[in-house]
Amino acid sequence: MVKETDYIYNIPKFSKKSSLANTRIMLDRIGFDENSKKIIHVAGTNGKGSVCAYLAGILGKAGKKTGLFTSPHLVRINERIVINGEEVTDSVFEDSFKRIKKISEDMVRDGFDHPSFFEFLFGMAMDIFKNSDTEYIILETGLGGRLDATNVITHPVMTVLTSISLDHTEILGDTYEKIAMEKAGIIKEGVPVLFINRRKDVTDVFMEKAREKNAPVTIIEPDDIKDIVIKDKNIDFCLHNKYYDNEIFSVQTKAEYQAENASLAATAAAMLSIDRTSVKEGLSSVVWIGRMQRMDDGLVVDGGHNDDGIEHFLASVRKDGWKGRRILLFSAVKDKHYAGMIDKICTSGLFRVIVTGVLNDKRGIDTDTLKKVFDKYDCVDVIHCANIPDAYRKLMELSDENTMKYAVGSLYLAGEILNIEWR
Repeated sequence: MVKETDYIYNIPKFSKKSSLANTRIMLDRIGFDENSKKIIHVAGTNGKGSVCAYLAGILGKAGKKTGLFTSPHLVRINERIVINGEEVTDSVFEDSFKRIKKISEDMVRDGFDHPSFFEFLFGMAMDIFKNSDTEYIILETGLGGRLDATNVITHPVMTVLTSISLDHTEILGDTYEKIAMEKAGIIKEGVPVLFINRRKDVTDVFMEKAREKNAPVTIIEPDDIKDIVIKDKNIDFCLHNKYYDNEIFSVQTKAEYQAENASLAATAAAMLSIDRTSVKEGLSSVVWIGRMQRMDDGLVVDGGHNDDGIEHFLASVRKDGWKGRRILLFSAVKDKHYAGMIDKICTSGLFRVIVTGVLNDKRGIDTDTLKKVFDKYDCVDVIHCANIPDAYRKLMELSDENTMKYAVGSLYLAGEILNIEWR
């Protein structure tokens, strides 16, 4: 698939747009009829991929053939397009690529813009789902919501909004309210919307948009999720709301924050009248890679890549029960609030040693920049490496049976580590 992926990676990542007209033209030319599928649309800053994965697992256990479109991928581009829990095959990917490439070229010939990187892959996903007998499609927004390519869908069966954080502020806005407004752009006329009441300012924005769109609202309160127990390979938690009466669920992760995402998925499933057995089995069957994922060599990899993501990561580390020494591999991209993430990590008191490396991506922070930020902290020893493979080797050299190893800071970092681990 080298030819196909080379073409896709050379498409501009983003396109400046004030409407979804170009995306609608692409979808029309694909011939996708959204009324033929039950579509669940998910937006948010953190956790939206997890909610999508948990929902797909639940629907699969309920016997519903389900298509799943998420981003970014960590190792293989096929990860973005999944049917019934399986990445699409290379042959399916290649066939769809040819169709969407032809549509894109025809659009340019007719005076329209070539789809962006994300739009192209979204088009491929919808093309593949159109040509399969999927009953449900779960769509994760790429960036924001209001002008995201996935928002070309006009009448999903449900909208789910996950937690909001200050991320992509140069595009989405520099306050929680502004970002929430962009995410709330996926709320549609009369379509049920589900979210967790974490911040009043965010909830107020969601409620106002829901009223404007006559969208029925279901809210999970933080206190509805309780009795979280972190075990060796999973967490158990209790959910109490109008759909569940202190029901106990289990998910395969040591990330405490996943209780919130699993609760959203479980409640969404109940709203779709999915039976409890399928909900429980679906949640417990999902392993969402790169989220407090423990590898065979003991390294715990988490994709936390903004302030809230790091706070959730640190909260999970504090409660993981480890009594020995902890060391960390860190890297990030330039357009994230990396100084804030580093501050939270260094002042947490959790790590004796931090190893850094430069990501194999043009957005990766260089060693000099990382060094300048880390030099402000004398409470932790920091070792800087030229790249992630070198940093990974150094982390392993520093480890013994009394050491727990972690990696955090970017989903791109998680992907590079998984590539190393799975070779």
